[in-house]
Amino acid sequence: MTMSNRRSPFRTPAQSLVPDRFPTLFVAAVVGVALFGMALASAGAHATAKTPQEEVYLDYQIGLQAVAKCRDETLSMEQNARIGARIDALTGEAVGAGRRLFLIEDAKEIINIEGCDSAVVQQGLAAYDANLASAAK
Repeated sequence: MTMSNRRSPFRTPAQSLVPDRFPTLFVAAVVGVALFGMALASAGAHATAKTPQEEVYLDYQIGLQAVAKCRDETLSMEQNARIGARIDALTGEAVGAGRRLFLIEDAKEIINIEGCDSAVVQQGLAAYDANLASAAK
């Protein structure tokens, strides 16, 4: 059998049953559906604090984030670690890591929407001053 008589194990583009762009469109559609599903899932988990411990954690995070944004104070990694340990002690470490991330993002969003002079942000700053500021020193 000569080389020209052998069959190729691979199909040539002319022999393909599916257009070449199909895999790309299929992958794009699957990725789009997956991203949409993730957005819906995160929107539900991102709602607000669900327990009293999460309320306290959110309040402290509003204060902590407002210190950086409204008072223009920069805290070191060491200061943030001490403050984090203090928040854990005050909330009884009842807030899981995933929820913490959502609550931190909620705190930032609240400050951006409400502004530094709003009652909720001022309450967060008061909680920070009363319970967390000493850990930053």
